[in-house]
Amino acid sequence: MRTSRNQHASRAPDAVRWTLGVHVGSGCRSVGAALVSAHGRGLDARVTVRAFRRDKAPDETARLFRQIAAGAPSAFAPDLILQLRAELTELEAKLVDDLPGEIAGSAGNLLAVGVDDPGLWAGPGASPAGVLGLCDAARLAESTGANVIDALPARDLARRGQGGPLTPMAQWILLSAPDETRLIVDLGRTTRMTLLPASREINAPSRVLGFDVGPGTELLDVLARQLTSGAHAFDPGGRLAVQGRRIELLLAHWLLDPVFEQPLPKWHPRGVRPERFLNDALRMAVDGDWSVRDLLCTATHLIAESIAQAIERRLPGDLPIARIVLAGGGCHNGMLLRELAARLSAVPFSHAEELGIPEGALEPASVAVLALCHVDQVPGNPTAVTGAEVPRVLGCLTPGSPQNWQRIVQEMASARPALRPLRSAI
Repeated sequence: MRTSRNQHASRAPDAVRWTLGVHVGSGCRSVGAALVSAHGRGLDARVTVRAFRRDKAPDETARLFRQIAAGAPSAFAPDLILQLRAELTELEAKLVDDLPGEIAGSAGNLLAVGVDDPGLWAGPGASPAGVLGLCDAARLAESTGANVIDALPARDLARRGQGGPLTPMAQWILLSAPDETRLIVDLGRTTRMTLLPASREINAPSRVLGFDVGPGTELLDVLARQLTSGAHAFDPGGRLAVQGRRIELLLAHWLLDPVFEQPLPKWHPRGVRPERFLNDALRMAVDGDWSVRDLLCTATHLIAESIAQAIERRLPGDLPIARIVLAGGGCHNGMLLRELAARLSAVPFSHAEELGIPEGALEPASVAVLALCHVDQVPGNPTAVTGAEVPRVLGCLTPGSPQNWQRIVQEMASARPALRPLRSAI
């Protein structure tokens, strides 16, 4: 099917629509929210991030999540899970109540709030069997009056998908450009990559890709903590790594890890765990008399090299990358950025902030766009990205106040999604 951003523009009203995305960080250590405005519908929507805020979660909440996620026998008591859900809902409700008030005209016109959280995933293998979400949608809807869209991975899992990544299509709507193919490199705890074909390309949405590349900043953080006996929780700006040596033997050993050869689709809710790179490295470090700085330096080279190799080996050759968009905490690591620039000198770099996405806002803004996709009945899980048998509209809708519920029902009734084959129907 031939699809372009302009194909249905004639029936896309220009009235502004508002959604809000809430994203709970991987360890429930923080909750971020982004308010977005949209003109147009579905894949033709022009979306702008209008406000963003991130609040730190109480240490007790993060500790409770770790206890439950660790799988201790007592951790699965229903009262502990309910307590965690209640604490997260309180944090989410505050952001939902406060953020729209910062932008005139949005507070009384919010269509829906999308929520994404780490969840409690079943199945330790490469293909998780299911997930228990941490959003208490009914409590959040009652507390705020907002329509809530949560349980985003569930429909993908039901169609034998991996459950993620679910943000690539949303990021294409947010950050694609008419005349240049862009690549988002998210330098987070796991390094992830999202290909955004130029929107004027034939079948551009169907060529969106997103996948885990390899280890990210969590590997650097774990090395810094373990090798300095907790004196450094992380390597600030890469200042320790830059003082070390690149150990070729260790780098070559790390690059042989099977994670780099795993075929697409390639994603896991817990990301690429750093532990798989540590045991052999620590033994080799003792034998080779390598320093903490040497290990951090080599790990930084590993992240940069794995990104360069993924670009060369994983991306389609007929979509040359015109711009690399950097996001995530690794953007503050000067050595990592320098090593990336050295390997990818032919491609210009931009930070997400330069393209209108505040620092740290990409994930909650993507959730807000997924909520908009739900309203417009646009599938958010391309088969090539998640491995699902059939793309589906993502999320479960919980009604808010009667007024807000009536507004979203009218909005959804007026949606005119593009025709899809019968086997792809909702």
